[in-house]
Amino acid sequence: MLGEIVAALGTELRSMTWRGARGLEAAEAAASVTLATLAALAIPSDNPWWAAITAFMATRASQSATISRSLMRITGSIVGAVAALIALRLFVYQSLPFLLCLFVFSAVGSIGFVTSRYGYAWLIGTITACLIMLMCFDQPYSAFDTAVNRVADVAIGIAASFVVCALSPLAGGPAAAAPALLAPPPLAFWRRNYGIEFGRWLPANGALIMHACRGGLTVMLMPALAEWIAPVSPLTMGVTAVMVMAIPPTAIVNYDTGAIVARALHRFIGCLLGALVGIGLLAFVADDFWLWLALIPLGIWICSQIQNGTTGISYIGTQAMFAYVMSMIQGQGRRGRSLRALSAWSAS
Repeated sequence: MLGEIVAALGTELRSMTWRGARGLEAAEAAASVTLATLAALAIPSDNPWWAAITAFMATRASQSATISRSLMRITGSIVGAVAALIALRLFVYQSLPFLLCLFVFSAVGSIGFVTSRYGYAWLIGTITACLIMLMCFDQPYSAFDTAVNRVADVAIGIAASFVVCALSPLAGGPAAAAPALLAPPPLAFWRRNYGIEFGRWLPANGALIMHACRGGLTVMLMPALAEWIAPVSPLTMGVTAVMVMAIPPTAIVNYDTGAIVARALHRFIGCLLGALVGIGLLAFVADDFWLWLALIPLGIWICSQIQNGTTGISYIGTQAMFAYVMSMIQGQGRRGRSLRALSAWSAS
């Protein structure tokens, strides 16, 4: 599998293009991320990398796709943030109910991801809820500020993607085909025949229930595993678990664990490549703000080309972008130097 990934990655790098929908989307993504980064630094945001990631994930060659993903992302972020605040308010410093909330959020999010046409909103809502809960369990007093900051960063990224798409000289491109979905569970619990409908749905979707429970249990165990096995924050591990379990419905129905393994491997390789390149470039640019700013869109352009490729390793491009953006933007020292340089330039 590793050899195939290396070969596919080489193919994607050789087939990068400036033209067509692929080139347009890469250029728009690079511009959106750069604009979102500058806006987040100017505000300033505590985590400008979150705005940059949002801009990348929202931007698509098709304006309709950009609007759709943006609306689902902001809606999912708000709902997830509210759910996390409620859970923290009810179960702060209560380990078992807290962990059960992580399980429920992850399991329900997994089901919504593959059964709803708004699956992306379910995914973002799940990630946001788990992210805020894992960040604030030991510091619940910061939960509200964290939730507000996450939603604000998402809004900055979405605004940047809207601006770039509106100014694009080639606004358009075909929208991606909607993925096949599994049958959603019956939700009208107040109906008289609800028990019969749910009784029919449950046996026919055993694979989906098992998959959702596995994902929920994995996220639920993250805080304990991080404490017992490695003294690290469970935040990135929890988000990783949610993302790795977000696989196509066909893989769930067919019990294709290979899809989960491949997705995990793609995430690891993408994060490794993006982080190594980002850290290496940071050491190279030192305090040169303009060189640092110029290298951000270049890396994003390459990541977008890989994400929109045709060799089946698009997730590597997505994860490489995550790691590249976080490596280049996240550090407090880099953020502080970039903000001071931007403020000095604006005042001049």
